[in-house]
Amino acid sequence: MEKRNIYLKKLEDNLTEYNSRLVEMKAKVIEVQADMKAEYLSQVDTLEKKRDELAVKYGQLKEVSEHAWDDVKTGTEKAWNELEDAIEKAVSRFK
Repeated sequence: MEKRNIYLKKLEDNLTEYNSRLVEMKAKVIEVQADMKAEYLSQVDTLEKKRDELAVKYGQLKEVSEHAWDDVKTGTEKAWNELEDAIEKAVSRFK
């Protein structure tokens, strides 16, 4: 159970970090060249959707029984990795 709580705390901390990074990205939209704004905003929208998917998985992890934990954890880790990769790509693309 302790491993579960540690994992949930790490995931919660990462969701908080992702939220902060998305807020920063939205604030930078004024710095983006006009021809890139639509693409930039589309990327931010996609990242927000991925973040929302991860938040749903996080909620499921908090509620599942020990028997379903591994299955839900696997799906959560996939969503987590996809979001992390997408954020890194977006950040590097629009630096």
